[in-house]
Amino acid sequence: MAGWLAPDTKFYNGLLAVTEAIIINVLFVLFCLPIVTVGASAAGAHAALLQQLREEGSSPARTFWNSFKKTFRRATGAWLSILVLLLVATWEIWAIGRMALGLPGTIATILSITGIILILGFAIWYFPYISQYRAPMSSASKRSALLAIRFLPRTLVCLALLLIQPVILYLNPDILGVLVFANLIILPAAIIYVHDLLLATPLKTFGSDE
Repeated sequence: MAGWLAPDTKFYNGLLAVTEAIIINVLFVLFCLPIVTVGASAAGAHAALLQQLREEGSSPARTFWNSFKKTFRRATGAWLSILVLLLVATWEIWAIGRMALGLPGTIATILSITGIILILGFAIWYFPYISQYRAPMSSASKRSALLAIRFLPRTLVCLALLLIQPVILYLNPDILGVLVFANLIILPAAIIYVHDLLLATPLKTFGSDE
C-alpha cells in the first residue's frame, strides 16, 4: 500500500487530481451561491482546472481565488447579461407555448431555442478565455464568439455536456437527489475539466489578440 501512495506513482497522482477537483468543485459551488458571482466562480474554476491540465504546482484554491478576484468585473458583467438573455428567451418559449399561434409560434420558439444555444456557446468560451487573458470585456467577448464559431464541433460537444443533466432530470425526476449530491461533490468540476480538455489548445493557440 505504501508503494501505491508514493508521490511518483500513477495512483497517487490520480488521487491528488481527484482531490484537487473536489476542492475546486466545492469552491465553485460555494461562490455560485450568491448567483451574481456565478461568472467569476466559473472563471476561477477554469483557471484552476487549466492549471491542473498543465500540471503546474500552484495551489488550486489559491489559483481559483486569484482568478475570481482578477476577473470579477468582466465575469460578472457578462454573466448578468447572459442570465437576463436566457431568462427572456426561456420566458418567450413558455409564453408562446401557452398560446395557440400555429406556424408563427413554432418559428418563434425555434428562434428562441437557437438564441439560447448561441448564448450558451458564447459562454462556454468566454469564462475560460478571461481566466487566461486580461483582455477588456469587449475584446474578450469578440474573441470568445469567434472561437465558438471557429471550433464549432468542440463548442457543440461542450454544449451537449451542459445539457446532459437537464435531459436526465427531465426523463427521470426521481434522480434529483443523486444529481444534487454529485453536483455538491464533483460533477460541475468534472464537466468544466472536460470542457478545458477540449478548449485548452485553441485557447492557447488562437486566444491571444497579439
